[in-house]
Amino acid sequence: MVTGNDAADRARPPALEVYSMVLLAYGGRYLLLRRAATKRFAPGRWTGLGGRVEPEELADLHAAALREVQEETGIAPEQIAGLTLRRVLVQARPGAPLTLLLYFTGTLAEPVLPTSDEGDLAWVTADEIAGLDVIDNTAQVLPLLIDGLTRDPAGREPPRLGVASYHPDGTLERIVWG
Repeated sequence: MVTGNDAADRARPPALEVYSMVLLAYGGRYLLLRRAATKRFAPGRWTGLGGRVEPEELADLHAAALREVQEETGIAPEQIAGLTLRRVLVQARPGAPLTLLLYFTGTLAEPVLPTSDEGDLAWVTADEIAGLDVIDNTAQVLPLLIDGLTRDPAGREPPRLGVASYHPDGTLERIVWG
């Protein structure tokens, strides 16, 4: 079998990782997580709720997202209404596996503020998000998720697919949405 350039092949990890991120809303506020300082990836930075989708969960991505929210916050799946997959982002960060990021939105009937072993949770407005140190790709997706919740609260629009491109040093260059 011809594999091409050996150095290039070694630099490209032969893996696919899938992660979910859920933005929960209540009354014009959004529940975000500031990752604990002890986290390996993005310590102290803000994001939504979520985590890795396990291989056996690929047949039910909604269930995987709900499981992650419950693990991180204790919020039960039945407390979340209208869970909708809004964006799917494909990224190939240099030196990292090919990654799919699944961005969901949902609403809560009341503004619960549970504790989390993953970091600190806070309800923030759309305007406050701009002042937070949000993980790069999520910072670009959050306004789109909020817009989707506003325009299409029932989640009838199909999810949009995007591709993130990175500089060789691993910094995000841009996201192109199809």
